[in-house]
Amino acid sequence: MASGSAGIPTHYQTTFTFAGVGLARVGLDGAFVDVNQRLCDMIGYAREDLLGSRFQDITHPEDLGRNEDYLTKVLSGELDSYRFEKRYIKANGEILWADLTATLERDAQGRPFEMISIVADIGAFKIAEERMNFLIGELAHRSKNLFAVVLSVINQIGGSARTVSEFQWELEQRIRGLAVSQDLMLGNAGHISSLHDLARQQLRAFVEPTDPRVRYAGRSPVLGRNATRVLGMALHELATNACKYGALTSAGGGLVIDCELEDGPDPAAIIRWTERDGPPVVAPSRSGFGRKVIERMVARSLNAQIDLRFDMRGVEWCCRVRLADLSL
Repeated sequence: MASGSAGIPTHYQTTFTFAGVGLARVGLDGAFVDVNQRLCDMIGYAREDLLGSRFQDITHPEDLGRNEDYLTKVLSGELDSYRFEKRYIKANGEILWADLTATLERDAQGRPFEMISIVADIGAFKIAEERMNFLIGELAHRSKNLFAVVLSVINQIGGSARTVSEFQWELEQRIRGLAVSQDLMLGNAGHISSLHDLARQQLRAFVEPTDPRVRYAGRSPVLGRNATRVLGMALHELATNACKYGALTSAGGGLVIDCELEDGPDPAAIIRWTERDGPPVVAPSRSGFGRKVIERMVARSLNAQIDLRFDMRGVEWCCRVRLADLSL
């Protein structure tokens, strides 16, 4: 049988070199004996650099203990192979999520001498998994929130309606508004022309369009479909909280939705949601799902800068976003 370098069969060496996944021969101390080009490309290191290091050097600290535990079980004879998802630290400092399969190799006398590692990039899968988990959490959160909003709307209307028929009509209008709001959050209601139009649509589920407690100020930039969906979710969350705990629970409360445009080579919009004269605000003891929506999701989806403050006078939310990102 023809052989390549170090007595390795030629067909094996060819497979090792041109495999579509990362491959490595790893000594029992963790040192890289050989690596293929695919692994070098995935990790971002030159082959010479990897051959002078150990897998421990490029393993994420939080995954290192588990990896070493598996290796210990291999050396003790408890395992011949193992597989798990782990993170590598790439040369540029980024994280590579990988599916690692490591199998023990034995010499002609049956003695362990190295591990063969197969490293598959699962970064895209982990991103999809994170998004799926977010959506599941969002669905559970929205379901609970929806019941709370309906109860709040019933209580608001019950305090002002003079007849049963008036109560029924008001409740129907609010529920229709809530349905529109839900469609906007899911991206099913098409394009909303401007920021203030979107805010009015979202608030329809909570207050009358002419409610004097709500005021719009400043500019109203045009929104693209993505911005409509993302800001719609954030505005709905802010309105829900204002209705349940904040300024919209009080007849004397007030809400201002303001937008200021910044000129320059890369113009931006500064969107502010400011509540006043409601119950005294107490900062929540934990960060719930709704807060993730109005902070992390908006920041990530619109490349925005978010500032959320629990001022005793009322909640303040500020979003600075490039006009280019608002148009998407």
